[in-house]
Amino acid sequence: MDRENLKKDFPILENKKITYLDSGATTQKPIQVINAIKEFYEKYNANPHRGAYSLSIEATEEYENTRTKIAKFINAKHREEIIFSKNATESLNLIAYSYGMENLEKDDEVVISIMEHHSNLVPWQKITKATGSKLNYMYIDENYELSNEEIESKITDKTKIVGITHVSNVTRNNKQYRENHKICT
Repeated sequence: MDRENLKKDFPILENKKITYLDSGATTQKPIQVINAIKEFYEKYNANPHRGAYSLSIEATEEYENTRTKIAKFINAKHREEIIFSKNATESLNLIAYSYGMENLEKDDEVVISIMEHHSNLVPWQKITKATGSKLNYMYIDENYELSNEEIESKITDKTKIVGITHVSNVTRNNKQYRENHKICT
């Protein structure tokens, strides 16, 4: 799907010649999400898993049906693999402190890029220190990208976790990066 067709799903971007890059702070919502939220508030607004009254039961069913839809969409084996959190920072901390603390051991490695936001850096610094595992960084090249060589040299048989950002504050504010990738801010 090209950029213009994709932008049609986002009412706030209609008739605006911008590429929105502040999703780390506030993510723009496509019309499908806006409509789903509106429908929930109009028909099911109650606390899931918190009540025995009919509206709470309906809210729970909607909540759990959403878990099933997401599992199918991303091809998860089990719907129980889908965990909801309020944001990426909370999700990263959940992974680091639950999975990381329970499964990382001495000589295991966690690999992240040098471009990571603190929400994907600090938890791994703490967890690797606490478990005796090692934190390795992948460095970007002159084009602000991770080279195949860097990836292949840093991800080894000892690597248990790889955490890489999709868009980084390190690169998105760099004029040369924006020009090379035709990004407007």
